[in-house]
Amino acid sequence: MASITNGYGLLRTPALYVIAKRFRGKINIQKPRKPHFERQLLIDLSKPVYGPPKYKLPEIVLCTKSRDKRKIEIDNPFERILAKECLDWFNTSKMVVFLHVNSISMEDKTPIFAALRKNNMHLRTYGKKIVSMATKGTRYEAVNCLFTSHQNIIFGQPENADKMFKILKKAPQLVVMAGIIQDQLMSKNELLDFSKLPSLDVARSQLCGVLQSAASCLVGQLNQSQQTLVSHLEKHLEIQKGEKKES
Repeated sequence: MASITNGYGLLRTPALYVIAKRFRGKINIQKPRKPHFERQLLIDLSKPVYGPPKYKLPEIVLCTKSRDKRKIEIDNPFERILAKECLDWFNTSKMVVFLHVNSISMEDKTPIFAALRKNNMHLRTYGKKIVSMATKGTRYEAVNCLFTSHQNIIFGQPENADKMFKILKKAPQLVVMAGIIQDQLMSKNELLDFSKLPSLDVARSQLCGVLQSAASCLVGQLNQSQQTLVSHLEKHLEIQKGEKKES
């Protein structure tokens, strides 16, 4: 035991019979010496082979199974029902406003929905596919360019445009993009100008006032010469009466 541990409690390290030794000559890095046959054979066998990149290969080489990228359209009866409902809203509403919706919670959106419903306006959400199915072949087909995904639409009557903008001020997440007023496509600025216009009854009363003022002005201009002549004659009579009294 003492001979194994060498008296120090440690095992002996095995002696190396092969010691690597570098040659005295310099190694030529630019033109190294050719390896011997066995080493050259190993290098040739282990040399990686790089093929053409995948983006240059056809699809049939990349995958043995052929993939059909065309999507099969499935006739969904529920989508046709929603499209018919959307087209009915377009036909029965004289004011259609398209909204861009930013991130908003249902707690903030519910009061806006209730306020619009209270003022005889309805907020609906439809996807691009539903709107394209509803408006295809109709006069509203041009609105498809406003849709990218699910969009909110307000259906109502033109006289409620001013109330609509007042309600939407409480929710800045709902941004007005465009609208249709009596079959005419309008931008946001045109909708704002339209909302500031008075109602039809007020406009009629203003028109009647303008017509009445024009008629009264015409009558006054026609009677002005007669009134002037009468006033001159009255003054002439007063002057004659004064002369008779003096005589």
